[in-house]
Amino acid sequence: MIRAATLLHRARTVLGVAMFIGGSATVAASGLATVSVVTPATPTRWSAAAGGLMQLVDPWGDEAKATLLKRMAREDRFDLATRMQQHLLEALATRGRVALPLEVSRPAELSPAPLARDRLPAQALPGSLLDVSVEWFGIYRSGALESYRPMVAASFRVLGPKGDLEQSTRRILFNVPSGVATGGEAMAAQGDCAWKSFDEIRQQRARFWGCMDAAIEQVAERIGTHVEGP
Repeated sequence: MIRAATLLHRARTVLGVAMFIGGSATVAASGLATVSVVTPATPTRWSAAAGGLMQLVDPWGDEAKATLLKRMAREDRFDLATRMQQHLLEALATRGRVALPLEVSRPAELSPAPLARDRLPAQALPGSLLDVSVEWFGIYRSGALESYRPMVAASFRVLGPKGDLEQSTRRILFNVPSGVATGGEAMAAQGDCAWKSFDEIRQQRARFWGCMDAAIEQVAERIGTHVEGP
């Protein structure tokens, strides 16, 4: 579960972001550059994958379990795009950046694509746009006898207000099997966020979503370190 101290820190950070939003006109008038965090793209299909032979047969894993994960998220009001965007805002704000959410409607896609130019805002704030796509989201275990752990793969790039590329696409791979996704910065899952079976996940849903949120936060933190500042 997420500790109270962490929640307090997040509340203070969110308050800081809200102050930035409320003072957006002042920010623009003063000429300070912002980082607008675009609504992240998310995959239509989540993952419940396992290593070994099953990885060769179906890298996505058990489709029934993956579908159940999405249903559990709806029931428990866990919104992947919202959580990722919020953690990105916090990661940038804690580094002294003027970070603002930018809501953009993105079509549902099996493999999230970069933000198209025709979906860019007509009038953007001065500064940059952070475009993030969550490519993989779910759980992964390296073998039949191993525990399930959170899995997140995200790609990101930085654009100018008119869509020109400022920082090329990079990938962060959190507990993603190397045989499935390559060419990114790997992060290992650590700590006690592990479940011996899927039934155990369903019995510990509050703890499970807390761990999934923590994984998203770690990925967002790593992305925040790569976004160039003023």
